[in-house]
Amino acid sequence: ILKKMREYFLQADANDVVILYFSGHGLNGCFLPVDYDGYNNKLRHEEIKQIFKQSKAKHKLCIADACHSGSLNEGTGSFASKGPAPVTLQRYYQAFEETDGGIALLMSSKAEELSLEDHGLRQGVFTYYVLQGMKGAADANNDFLISVKELYNYVYAKVRDYTANVQTPVLTGDFDDAMPVAVRRN
Repeated sequence: ILKKMREYFLQADANDVVILYFSGHGLNGCFLPVDYDGYNNKLRHEEIKQIFKQSKAKHKLCIADACHSGSLNEGTGSFASKGPAPVTLQRYYQAFEETDGGIALLMSSKAEELSLEDHGLRQGVFTYYVLQGMKGAADANNDFLISVKELYNYVYAKVRDYTANVQTPVLTGDFDDAMPVAVRRN
């Protein structure tokens, strides 16, 4: 994973967007991919942060649904039936140009917390609400663009409510709150 991150993230230039989405197990200070054997193959948060810092991409987003992930930082009518109209996509791309970018880290839980899964949702609670938010539920201002801050506000409220305040999503980093992360399709 780190090899591919370096390969792609370090090729990116100021006109690119880089995203790391990790869903799996975690310990304080690292993510544990499927090939973690109890000692080898940890994805150390410090290594991930270093790759993000080295990347020249203007917009950098890390979304992680893993226990202890917070330790990574101590209008209608404009849509066609199968997706956003070109005008909305143009606004989405323009939003990348107009925002300052940065590195946004959206984590499923605080460093000391577990990230809960729910068999009824068929995935982690955090991931479920991230997906719902990116599909449009997080579009608080109804402009058909979902910013990282809108997504966080939506996910935070939903996850806290669903887990009876046991799990707390975290948004950290140095980024523009208006950084776009998705387009609402309906």
